[in-house]
Amino acid sequence: MNVQGLRAGDLMHTGVETISEACTLAEATRLMHDRHVSSLVVERENESDALGIVTRKDVVVALLSDGHGMEPLLVRDVMSKPAITVPPELAISHCIRLMRTAGVRRMPVEKDGRLVGILSNSDLFRWLAGQLGGA
Repeated sequence: MNVQGLRAGDLMHTGVETISEACTLAEATRLMHDRHVSSLVVERENESDALGIVTRKDVVVALLSDGHGMEPLLVRDVMSKPAITVPPELAISHCIRLMRTAGVRRMPVEKDGRLVGILSNSDLFRWLAGQLGGA
């Protein structure tokens, strides 16, 4: 099991699901359910904007909290922005440290300002299990 030389791009998923921050939480929930994902990367509103992220936990916390009134909640109301992003060349050891210190489970992967994947704690665990002989 050698982590040296392993980079974010080696373990990331490339089929990243995205959503606009103007979408409703109901739309986000439906998309997560239909695509079998636990998070969505929130698209930039313009070139100088940052990416955001909305997770299943964000949705649950928002819907269980009081005080959101009669208006439907939007993705922008509950997302984390800016999302912590990493380049595909970043060493996995640095990714793990960043996830731990920032308290995040997923990090969008960007190259030249373009979304190319997402790295999650599940990706790291899956790789580790494979190294230890797990299925």
